[in-house]
Amino acid sequence: MAYRGNGEVASLTVKDIPVCWDPKVERRLVWKVDLILMPIMTFSYGLQFYDKLIFSSAAVFGMLEDLQLETPVPGTNELSSARYSTASAAFYWGYIIGVLPIALILQRLPVVKALSALIFLWGVVVFLMVTVTNFHGAIAQRFFLGMIESAVSPGFVLLCSIWYTKTELPLRLGIWYSATGIFTIFSSAINFAIGHAHGALAPWKYMYLAAGSITILWSLFILAVLPETPATAHRLFNEQERAILVARMKGNLAGADNRQVKWHQVREAFCDFKIWLLATMGAAVYVTNGGVTAFGTLVIKSFGYSSLKAILMQDPGGAAVCVSVYMVGYLSGRFKNTRTIWCALSCLPVLAGAIILWKGSWHQRGLAVFGYSLLPVFAAPYLLILSLAASNVAGGTKKACATGAIFIGYNVGNIIGPYLINTKEVNVKYRSIWIAIIVVMSFTMVSAVVLRILLARENARRDKNALATRPPVTVPSELVSPVSEKASVTESAEKPESAGFEGIMYVDKDLTDWEDKSFRYTL
Repeated sequence: MAYRGNGEVASLTVKDIPVCWDPKVERRLVWKVDLILMPIMTFSYGLQFYDKLIFSSAAVFGMLEDLQLETPVPGTNELSSARYSTASAAFYWGYIIGVLPIALILQRLPVVKALSALIFLWGVVVFLMVTVTNFHGAIAQRFFLGMIESAVSPGFVLLCSIWYTKTELPLRLGIWYSATGIFTIFSSAINFAIGHAHGALAPWKYMYLAAGSITILWSLFILAVLPETPATAHRLFNEQERAILVARMKGNLAGADNRQVKWHQVREAFCDFKIWLLATMGAAVYVTNGGVTAFGTLVIKSFGYSSLKAILMQDPGGAAVCVSVYMVGYLSGRFKNTRTIWCALSCLPVLAGAIILWKGSWHQRGLAVFGYSLLPVFAAPYLLILSLAASNVAGGTKKACATGAIFIGYNVGNIIGPYLINTKEVNVKYRSIWIAIIVVMSFTMVSAVVLRILLARENARRDKNALATRPPVTVPSELVSPVSEKASVTESAEKPESAGFEGIMYVDKDLTDWEDKSFRYTL
């Protein structure tokens, strides 16, 4: 609903973008978007996480023996977990190979249709795990699963960039990313129940059958329900609602809706230091996940729990993920330019957990479980890394490259992590992984501070240049709404805003953040 200068309600169409509208109407619309997108994206991301988590749960239900993922160490009574680590890492090798090409493909195709097709294929690959009989088959299944699943996270970041403004992004990314915690809680209970299954197949195979079937059905639901863009969501929003949804994104899309691959933006992405820094931070943070998720049940068993109870004891970590990502998502959206600060602070609980596990007594199982439950909080700084990339990179192709680079870092960390846990170190409490986590979290904290300094300096430089070159701008009084000046939208991308502005990204021209000098970085 838009308002004219005299307070009359104006008729809207998507082509006739409103100058201003009632902020209450916008809030209701955003809430409606949340109710449609967030449950679907959260459940989808949770399924992706669950499919990976099964590999850890299946390890304590006979999969290691059935697929020869543990081998005897010659001359000892010990078993080597090198094959299990390799099979776990194969998922992330597939992810690395697939993530950048698929991110560029998603930019060119209707993102929802492409995602639903890829989710269907990943469900089929999960389902086929029951046909695997040896180590080499496990590697192949994990590799192709990672390649296909590499579409989900970049695709969801792209969708959020199309539907939500920069200030709204952190919380929404946090909502669907919190599925890692939610599904940790529920999957533990589900796998605990399936672990008691008796039938013609091994218990771990029933886990894969259930997950694959649900994923295949879910892909069809996504295709039928999830909208592509605000401008094309005819079934879910009326004409006036679509007009407002399109208008509010002017200056926020940063090329997210542009479907043309531009190779000069690819080159610029590879020359952009902040993208390399964010990708490195992503790799550092996910060293924690690579070591903890794949070996989680095995580590908790070392505290003195049975296989079944070890699965259930992952629930506190899942709750910690939900609390932490909701908290940093809300706070970073509520307080402007604090994302890098929260990124650094959210590393502290992970540091504390690693120190407790390294130096604390495992005979006190409560203390050990508490320390282990702090480790999954690494999801919070990673969420903010995604948010910083989504808000600070403009240009459709460059944004796709930045997202792909960060998820490549994500996979590098996941590949390194499992090799830092050696079953031979059980008598010294797997100290190598805890020391590594302390190092990478400290690195992430320092990097967040460095990134903040660099972006702040660039913003200051651009503000100084803008003040020196920009002529004064006057706004006709008839374009100012009596309802709310904050709700007004600049109609022409050619007209710069006044000093102190946050910056308008010229979506029609698909400029990058380097090319658009009115772009201001979010700290």
